[in-house]
Amino acid sequence: MDSKGGSIVIRLSSLQDAKVRTLDGETLGRVHELHVENGKIVALTCGPGSLIERLTARKHGRRIPWSCVRRVGHKEVVVVPDPPQRISASQSRKGTRPPSGQRSGR
Repeated sequence: MDSKGGSIVIRLSSLQDAKVRTLDGETLGRVHELHVENGKIVALTCGPGSLIERLTARKHGRRIPWSCVRRVGHKEVVVVPDPPQRISASQSRKGTRPPSGQRSGR
């Protein structure tokens, strides 16, 4: 990490595969993807679901906003306890048909 003009410069490659844990010590997984807009990190995905997401492009991973990151260390990212996540597919389907393969309970 370098400091330029009051901001910290982080190499994206240094965050790849870093452990992600909360301030409480709960392990959330490893960083699999970083989401960048206009040269700034806006979110990261971690955990086993994000590895599947990375390989299949399905949205199963835990996406944590960068604003929830409290500390970046050597191969470790520390986030707030219980960080917000994106809405899962099952939560966003309220009032619609269940996905194929699931029974409606009739």
